[in-house]
Amino acid sequence: MPNMPTIARPRSVYIWIWFALDAFVALFPPVYWIAAQPEPNIFGFPCSIIYFEGLGIFITASLLAAYRDDERRGAFKVSVSVNETTSNTPSSPERSH
Repeated sequence: MPNMPTIARPRSVYIWIWFALDAFVALFPPVYWIAAQPEPNIFGFPCSIIYFEGLGIFITASLLAAYRDDERRGAFKVSVSVNETTSNTPSSPERSH
């Protein structure tokens, strides 16, 4: 498998902690139960709506941070040799008259 990228170092421990916090906050029911109370409203929205919007932004930010970390570590760089790129190019068709 010559095209498989090799990653020099593992993902940052802060990203793994962020992912664990994502899972805890998203999957732990008492957090939602506390947010699901009818009062107070924040800017006229129930707390549960604010909770889900904030959670979505928090999880999206963690995915973007992980992507940036992977980019910084070089996880997306794939070395391609010249022989591999020229063998996949189609040859020009010959005209026969």
